[in-house]
Amino acid sequence: MRFRIAFISILALAHAISAQSPAYTPTMTFDVASIRQSSAEPGGPGVRGNFEPFDSSHLIGKNWDLKDFLVWAYDIDTQRLIGLDRLDFQLQHATFNVQAKADVAADEEITKLPKEQRKLEQMHMIQALLAERFSLKAHWVDRDTRVFDLVIARPGKLRTTGAAPGTHEAARFGNHDVPRLYQWGDSVRTEFIAHGATTGDIAEELSAHLGTLVRDKTKLTGRYDFDFPFAAFQTRGSDRAIDETNPWPPLEIAIRDELGLRLVQTHGPVPFLVIDSAQMPTEN
Repeated sequence: MRFRIAFISILALAHAISAQSPAYTPTMTFDVASIRQSSAEPGGPGVRGNFEPFDSSHLIGKNWDLKDFLVWAYDIDTQRLIGLDRLDFQLQHATFNVQAKADVAADEEITKLPKEQRKLEQMHMIQALLAERFSLKAHWVDRDTRVFDLVIARPGKLRTTGAAPGTHEAARFGNHDVPRLYQWGDSVRTEFIAHGATTGDIAEELSAHLGTLVRDKTKLTGRYDFDFPFAAFQTRGSDRAIDETNPWPPLEIAIRDELGLRLVQTHGPVPFLVIDSAQMPTEN
């Protein structure tokens, strides 16, 4: 049985978002928060969470472990988390249900913010929650590791058509806006769909797909629309050959053929989050 799911990247690094809004400093915190331990296994079924509505301060998370909190708070993938194995055994294996909300004034203000600033505020809220309730102490450190540069391979392939999302796309996301760029599909075939996406958005989505930082080196400033299929998860350990394109190519090849872009493997500094200490939260 196949399940159709949306893959929406949350793996862009927090400092990269801050670079887009260098003059903006987030300050909002939750006014009330409930964190209760659940009986689920970390990483098991039933893990979900989001701000509901997406442009609000109302966070709802089900069966989150500490890694889930950190991913949301720092917009980082788990491979860039250091020190979790040194924490208390109970905390490493505990999951939680969380509901949290800012006061009315902050909740009204956050809906008016641009997307990048709203995301920074939501991240700041969870960071403050972790510091207060989990006594989290952490710091950033750069490590030289493998990265990919996104460059132009075939100039002129990327085009702007101004195509609006169709009704079937709006139905996929319900009350949420259709993302500028997202992946939609199953474990065999996935589509890469964009409505006004930048090459920075493409690099961010590729970072999520590859589990490795992708840097936008194209110097392109436009917004682009496209929709094409590719073979899902080719880069995540399948036995499929990298040059196998029947019936669908892997994403790395598809972006070259469809978008005129390619990935160049290199090395560079990548920020990792070091967890110095954390404790089991007090429930309320």
